[in-house]
Amino acid sequence: MNFSTIVRKNFLYNAKKYLSLYFVNSLTVAILFMFGSLLYNPDVLRQVGDTTLYGIVRFALVGVVLFSFVFITYSNLSFLKYRSKEFGMYITLGMTTKNLIKMLFLENVGIFAVSLASGLVTGGVFGKLFFMGLNQILISKPISFELNGSSLLLSSGIFLIVFSGNFIFNMLYLRKISIVDVLQAAKKREIMKSSVVMGSLAILVFAASVFLLPQLMLGKLFDEATLIIIILIVLTMVTPYVIFGTLISVVKSVMKHFKKTYNNNLIVMSNLSHRFLSYKTTMYIVSLLMAGALFFIGMTYAMYATTDENNDRDHPFDVMFVESNRFNQMDDGEIKSILTKQGSTVEQNETLEILQLPEFRDYGGSWVLWDTHAAISSEGNYNRHMGTSYSLSPSQALFARVHQENREYAVPDNVLAVMDPELISEELREKGSKDDLLKALEGYPVTEYKSGSIKVVSEPYINSVQTANAYFGHALVVDDIVYEQIKAAAAESQVIKAHLVKGDIREAGFQALVQALRERNGFDSSYWNSPSQQHEYQTDGKRTTFEALRPIYKDEQLKSQLETNGTIFFIIIFLGSLFAIASGVVLYHKVLSDIDDHKESLLSLKRIGVTRLEIIVIVSKELAVTFFLPSIFGVGLGLYYFYVLFSNQNLVGQLVEKAALVASLFLVLQVVFYFVSRRKYVSELGKYL
Repeated sequence: MNFSTIVRKNFLYNAKKYLSLYFVNSLTVAILFMFGSLLYNPDVLRQVGDTTLYGIVRFALVGVVLFSFVFITYSNLSFLKYRSKEFGMYITLGMTTKNLIKMLFLENVGIFAVSLASGLVTGGVFGKLFFMGLNQILISKPISFELNGSSLLLSSGIFLIVFSGNFIFNMLYLRKISIVDVLQAAKKREIMKSSVVMGSLAILVFAASVFLLPQLMLGKLFDEATLIIIILIVLTMVTPYVIFGTLISVVKSVMKHFKKTYNNNLIVMSNLSHRFLSYKTTMYIVSLLMAGALFFIGMTYAMYATTDENNDRDHPFDVMFVESNRFNQMDDGEIKSILTKQGSTVEQNETLEILQLPEFRDYGGSWVLWDTHAAISSEGNYNRHMGTSYSLSPSQALFARVHQENREYAVPDNVLAVMDPELISEELREKGSKDDLLKALEGYPVTEYKSGSIKVVSEPYINSVQTANAYFGHALVVDDIVYEQIKAAAAESQVIKAHLVKGDIREAGFQALVQALRERNGFDSSYWNSPSQQHEYQTDGKRTTFEALRPIYKDEQLKSQLETNGTIFFIIIFLGSLFAIASGVVLYHKVLSDIDDHKESLLSLKRIGVTRLEIIVIVSKELAVTFFLPSIFGVGLGLYYFYVLFSNQNLVGQLVEKAALVASLFLVLQVVFYFVSRRKYVSELGKYL
């Protein structure tokens, strides 16, 4: 029998063993091809090129490339260990390391060719489905799927580089390892002792960190606790590594107090003690993969699923536009007439006068420029607009904001300066003491408010949007007399009016209002054709300013947010799915590569009279714990981080509920991997039992 015959017979004999490796490589090529087709699609380049959304696509591709390298390398190394006994047999028969490397090279070339071909075909087929799904989200500007050479070269080139680097790594591994190591690789066991005390301490530290982190994030314990928050985050990520290695020892020490339960599971617990010690790194990686996948997919899905609720929160009024002393001048009666002529129903049509002034705030003794166009309203105007009855003294103020948050918020000491924002010097833009600030503002009328004299309320008094080159979503409401004094000193351009309309506003009515304002301002038909048009004229400051005056339409904003959030979710779901699949594959390879390690202990059970069926039951319990414990832990950790991130939002309950749906799908995926691994494991053990 010559070398080529050995290679051919070996490849045919191990064909089933190559399936998981082929699946990993083919999946990687398909994902790379789909992302490449999105990255180089002409419609995408034309519509979202050089935008944040396109940046997310590029970032996702980088993530896929890094993931591909780690994932393929881990799979190949695990497969190499799985075949260690086979390599040892070849060496004893006289095959050299050079022959082994040559055999691996031929095998890898075959796997590379088949994986690349099937991956490209799969990527092309599912790429079409990918774009069909994406176009269900992109209502206004659908993207057509096109096969292009750039995506083909990208996916093939990256895969070739990753695969070549991986083969070189494996080749160095085979050159470095000794014959004795190869022959004994399957019999090596990780000899370690787990500490019950260390495990118990790790569990307590983890539990305390999990409890304290959201409390600190909401400011319930300390106002400034950034360092402590970072430490707690690190602890919640590090302590699970210790917990996985010592958990069974801790559980056994507790179960010893329950004799019947302990005796019924003695064999399983003993085997799990070793398995958890040797698997702790793998289980820790799996839990982090699951946590990361759930966090990112859950976050983007929750953002997409709650877009409607967030849009309602951000836009209490269906139409809003800002009137200045030069543009958008129109009275309430005319606005209502234009809208109703197009079949719209107007329920509320109000105008809120606002002053725009530079505001400086005190943050830890350093005074900073907080906003160049801070919104200031009078208590009388605000009360009439909202139907409230706030009564403020000259030294008091009300900080009204649209967003409602769970964390208590206190406005620091602030200073309002009656000056033209264009005249703000570099000195005023830098941090400094209050004395330095007041000295720089000498000659300008200023109004000061102490933190304790500012009441914070959350009320839907205006739309929370960026328009007319300023942010509207919070305002400082001051005493009427103070307001009139400030207004008298302010420039005419600093007095604006926010027109706010609520009702059943039709698209035709809004477009008629846009056209009327466009004509009133003297703009031609090239202005205000879309809400994102101002970004197309970023190099033209004057045109950008005019485009920013376009009215805000709630339904238009909803459509835009649905497209943006949906596209991000659709892209991130592929990255998260890779992490979820990887977690199952990592455990699958680890379990199969360690079959020989556990063979002897299972054969010992057979010698003392344990039946084959009883051994399978024991193995099934061990695998179930091995698969589901890190998966459930990772899912829980991902949901926890998700909750902590959004704990300040009043919609946190709805967001976590949406993320929990994603978590359930991940667990179903792990169930599939468990049964596949169990079947393979039992099949391999059947040779010895």
